[in-house]
Amino acid sequence: MAINLPAVVAAYFQAENAHDAAAVAQCFSADGEVRDEHHVHRGHAAISEWKRAASTKYAATVAPLACSDTADGCVVRGEVSGNFPGSPVLLDFAFQLDADKISVLEIT
Repeated sequence: MAINLPAVVAAYFQAENAHDAAAVAQCFSADGEVRDEHHVHRGHAAISEWKRAASTKYAATVAPLACSDTADGCVVRGEVSGNFPGSPVLLDFAFQLDADKISVLEIT
């Protein structure tokens, strides 16, 4: 089943699954932020480093399963598989969008 994702969200998951930290960071606005595992990573350099470290530690990939529109973006439910206890798990990726960039991503 194909799901319809905003272009920048689709680009984010493509870069995420390729473990391309620089491409992940470029999906975000200059002051964009990622909220993951009780930490906030703000700006391209911090987001790139977050992605690089997470890829090294977990080697995770995400299979988007569903997308729900919100007032300022969307929430994607994804199956995350990788090198961590309990893999695979279902996580929600809440995206706030600003034009063609991600301003905030919260992973829960």
